[in-house]
Amino acid sequence: MLNIETVVCGALEENAYIVSKKGEAGAFLIDPGDDYASLVRALAGRSLEAICLTHAHYDHMLSAPGLIADTGAKLYVSARDIPALNDARLNLYNPAWSRLPAPQGLKALAYGETLEVCGVQLEILPTPGHTPGGVCLYARDEGVLFSGDTLFCAGYGRVDFPGSSAADMRASLLRLFALPGETRVFPGHGGETTIARERARYQL
Repeated sequence: MLNIETVVCGALEENAYIVSKKGEAGAFLIDPGDDYASLVRALAGRSLEAICLTHAHYDHMLSAPGLIADTGAKLYVSARDIPALNDARLNLYNPAWSRLPAPQGLKALAYGETLEVCGVQLEILPTPGHTPGGVCLYARDEGVLFSGDTLFCAGYGRVDFPGSSAADMRASLLRLFALPGETRVFPGHGGETTIARERARYQL
């Protein structure tokens, strides 16, 4: 069984998720946003083994440099979003909306088709549209999907940014809507939902 703790970060109220599995000492962190102090407190001394990004927009990764420096955790992102990690134009960094500086010097490992971390098997589902390398992290055995900015409760990610694509977003949503309806969805912003609930809202 997964333990999922949500830390809402920064002015854009981005959801960072601390994920661990019962019986495992370590944890991994999905999309560490603009609240380094709260994330450190929430980790509460647990071993941080990995940081997993759903995409490389600034509001989903501002705490990554500090946490990596503190813990040595590995950083994972889609190969197609690696160019945006340290490029403020591509990651949309906005100092007016940020407490932390723009990321610099981030180095990441590119996802494969799957990632096993802290005893959790994640399927890496490519879901471009919001960014070229957007992914969703699917713990099939647990019935849990971390959807980043691809799918929200009653919404989906913007497609008017550099590298965005409305056509890719449509295809990505169709891919997600093929998952089991009872799948719990933990989005990058807003509250939890399910695939069935979101699928019912759209005619694609």
